[in-house]
Amino acid sequence: MSIVKSRHTVLFLFFLGVLSACSQLPDDKNIERLFSEQKLSDGFGDLFSIHGFRKTNGFQQSDNIYIVDVEYDLEFKKSLTDVLTEISQDPVGPQYGVLGSKFIALTVKANFGNFSVGDRIHKTEKITLIRTEQGWQLAPN
Repeated sequence: MSIVKSRHTVLFLFFLGVLSACSQLPDDKNIERLFSEQKLSDGFGDLFSIHGFRKTNGFQQSDNIYIVDVEYDLEFKKSLTDVLTEISQDPVGPQYGVLGSKFIALTVKANFGNFSVGDRIHKTEKITLIRTEQGWQLAPN
């Protein structure tokens, strides 16, 4: 009888572990990795680096959607002047064309203001993570 009970206990613990693994939310390190990969893509990794990333709050909207509040600092590797100079020297740009390059310049200025190398700005943001077959992913901006 005790062998049967211990088998039931093992099965129960196994299924409990499987169920809890299915409902697990992404940990803070995974959130930071996903966020950094997205934020530093498309050449922005050349413009700034991320420091002091911290999840400040979060809630599970559904089984597959997790909303997270984060804060972090951006430290600039280039100045706005450097960015505008690079664009003026190659206005066509390898990917975006003349209009795209001008749009990028305006977007950078609108989002970050006038910045210099080494400047830091503190940001807070709400991000959405979506559970997929391949794990948690950051929803597109």
